[in-house]
Amino acid sequence: MLEKDTYAAKGHGNLLALLLARYPQLGTLQILPQSRTMRFGFFVKGPWDVESYTKFGEHLGENIELVVELAGRRISCFDLRVTQYEDMSMVEIDRDMGSITLEEIALIVALFEKQFSTSLISSDDDFQADDLHWDDGAIQHVLEDISREVHLQELLGFREDGRILVFCKPTASGTS
Repeated sequence: MLEKDTYAAKGHGNLLALLLARYPQLGTLQILPQSRTMRFGFFVKGPWDVESYTKFGEHLGENIELVVELAGRRISCFDLRVTQYEDMSMVEIDRDMGSITLEEIALIVALFEKQFSTSLISSDDDFQADDLHWDDGAIQHVLEDISREVHLQELLGFREDGRILVFCKPTASGTS
């Protein structure tokens, strides 16, 4: 891997870690280089019917579209999918990295909180302590870097035992 690619992957990994720390409502966060999308994963407790998720997805999509339009950008990907388990659902949103902003991420989290309230599973870990100084400019810079045609690696971030973990999926060597 080139030195520049290593630097970019570290910055992108730091982005996932910062977003997971800042938003305890996020269960997982992924960068998917093939589609140049970011996948946000939320966990919701209890039974929710398909119609509720469909209405929420429409509401979320309309709000995101408005924010993106106001920023003078266009959405090329917004997908919402729900995987239901016995007593929990995983709601995943795929967003293209060409138009996503920190304000939009904050809106997504706020709309999830409003819709699902106490059913939204949130980390108990206090990564949001006042001593953590959020550098919105740095976060937005990495988001803008990702939106350009930079090399991306597949990254997965999540929480486990009070820690935030980010893993990089290795790419094939191309030798056969």
